Amino acid sequence: MNIRSDRLSQVIEIAEKAGIIAKRFFCSHELKKSFKSKCDLVSEADLTIEKMLIESLKTVDDIEFLSEEFNPGTSLAAPCWIVDPIDGTTNFVAGIAPFAISIARYDGCGVDLAVCFLPVTNEMFSAEKGRGAFLNGERISVNRDDDPINCVGATGFADITQHGGTGTLPVFCSMVQKTRAMRRLGSAVTDLVYTACGKFAFFYEAGLSPWDVAAGSLIVKEAGGIVTDFSGGNDYILGKTIIASNPAMHDFVKTEIADSLQRTKI
Repeated sequence: MNIRSDRLSQVIEIAEKAGIIAKRFFCSHELKKSFKSKCDLVSEADLTIEKMLIESLKTVDDIEFLSEEFNPGTSLAAPCWIVDPIDGTTNFVAGIAPFAISIARYDGCGVDLAVCFLPVTNEMFSAEKGRGAFLNGERISVNRDDDPINCVGATGFADITQHGGTGTLPVFCSMVQKTRAMRRLGSAVTDLVYTACGKFAFFYEAGLSPWDVAAGSLIVKEAGGIVTDFSGGNDYILGKTIIASNPAMHDFVKTEIADSLQRTKI
């Protein structure tokens, strides 16, 4: 049974309202968009939903905010909301799903509440620290795949698209030969929650920001998964590398990343 705290129930309701706004923009043929830089796209929907989230979440807990468009430099030294109004903006603007709304509450030490909503498929993922992870109110868990050749994994290329160079491309080239399939959905939040509910055995990516991973990482952990940075440590929120996986596949993914990146240096 999913016994939600009042705070989580409020955040889920806010995410649902944000999803209504997102779907309205998603179906619009006149969506305004601009480029903050050569690679960074922002839409009218991002800004509208972010404003709504900030105003609404303040009524739940009046703490600081960390998000891509609002106070992106906020430190994690004190409690704050970590928000991504639309994760997968490129998908969103192109009229492609998935994209996701991500909300995490950071208590000063770690994430203690998370909500990730995929409006198109109406998938509401949620978790509170120590209380398990849920999809539309039903408990979820990572899968038990333990052989790479039977696994479907996920990745993204934020390190390449944002900074140029080869980045983790060699890792993908190796992974795709050793697994059943690799997928690149274009939304790190979706990759994380789909790992949490067992659709993917693992997900890894470099070059991500706190708003990309904060909420999804708690959902994976509460679903029985393992979340680390590429070295196996805990610096995945600020450290820009993340591995999220079921327990059986974590060592394989970590080793494969290390070996593939090392080979490119030789």
